[in-house]
Amino acid sequence: MKDLGDIAHLPELSDGRLVLRPYRPGDAAAVAAMCQDEAALRWLPLPDPYKLSDAEEWIADAGRRWREDRFATWVAVAAGDGHHLGSTSVRIDAESEKGDIGYLVEKSARRGGVATGMVALVVGWCFDELGMGRLQIRCDPRNEGSRRTILACGFQVEGLLRAEIIIRGERTDCLLASLLPSDPRPGR
Repeated sequence: MKDLGDIAHLPELSDGRLVLRPYRPGDAAAVAAMCQDEAALRWLPLPDPYKLSDAEEWIADAGRRWREDRFATWVAVAAGDGHHLGSTSVRIDAESEKGDIGYLVEKSARRGGVATGMVALVVGWCFDELGMGRLQIRCDPRNEGSRRTILACGFQVEGLLRAEIIIRGERTDCLLASLLPSDPRPGR
């Protein structure tokens, strides 16, 4: 696997339709609006209510998260007009050469292939540029949208992690799905 110390700043990734770029301070209002959505609050351990100050803090801390924690985060925008579509991340464990991918799609952009596109770009970067050996996604088994994304991207469901996470005081299960470099890639 590539030495992550050689990567000072996250790259911009694009498929011609979608662009993943590092966060900018001007993204805070869009991030706050996206994270106030009922579906986002249902499936993710976000502050409730999610305030503009939460988004500003998230964005301001992005560089440190990458340098210290190897937690890469991008905002997803439309390639043509820069319209905010969602966000994605990968938390990298360099020692085991694996990463955990996460994503959130803006309400108005759901069911349009945005999540699949974000995951495909992150998968390409992790396998092709970094040489990672495994990627995984976890989601609540009741989250139909995320389950569709996992399957559309070729991830293999490995099992159910019982009572894995706590969201708003409720302990819930998680599906665990993985993709290996030898598996068919999303979008190919």
